[in-house]
Amino acid sequence: MEGGVNDPAPVPEPSPTHGSYHWVFERAMSAALIPLTIAPFAAGTLNPVMDAILCAGIILHSHIGFQSVIIDYVPDKRLPKTRATFWWALRVATVVVAVGFFEFETNDVGLTEAIKRIWTAKRKEMGSVEPVLQGVA
Repeated sequence: MEGGVNDPAPVPEPSPTHGSYHWVFERAMSAALIPLTIAPFAAGTLNPVMDAILCAGIILHSHIGFQSVIIDYVPDKRLPKTRATFWWALRVATVVVAVGFFEFETNDVGLTEAIKRIWTAKRKEMGSVEPVLQGVA
């Protein structure tokens, strides 16, 4: 900690663009996910390149969102070790999710195909919970 109790808080150099690039990028990324989510289904084709772009967008959007949570709610001055732990946990989680998406895209049906199959699955294919609920009552 720098200074004493009665010292004024340090004021950073004013900059009209500081932080605005991050804000604009976050909003653009969020807005880009809307057409990226709808496009594969609206076009009627399932393209691996579109799948990869969608997965990358989801990973980036999630990383930025959790990064903002850490910045806002884990104070650096009061909890420096906790914040460092959260930063590393975020990095590890982002890499694990990216590897998981890559494996799912290359060794399975892909994200949009999986979503399409879930949406079009019939009730019997998904399994019914009615017998379980009837036994409880």
